[in-house]
Amino acid sequence: MRSPEPFSAELSAALLGFNEEAVLYCRGISDADAHEYAMDYARMLRSRAKGLEFERPHFSTHLFEPNRNLIKAALDKMYCKYFAA
Repeated sequence: MRSPEPFSAELSAALLGFNEEAVLYCRGISDADAHEYAMDYARMLRSRAKGLEFERPHFSTHLFEPNRNLIKAALDKMYCKYFAA
């Protein structure tokens, strides 16, 4: 049996780490619209990391731009931590 290639193992580890941190972050968001947006944005980042096509998440009109920007900044920072650009 062949062992997985190092890149695949590294990608899997990075995805796992990102997912754990992103889920904890999203769980801490009490506003339903903001929570949903954060989960969708994290899914988009995971798809990007896997090299899959992705669609920018839609957001509720009840979610104000400063909140969206804060969520994006936090998740983008996590993304950069696990996936070197």
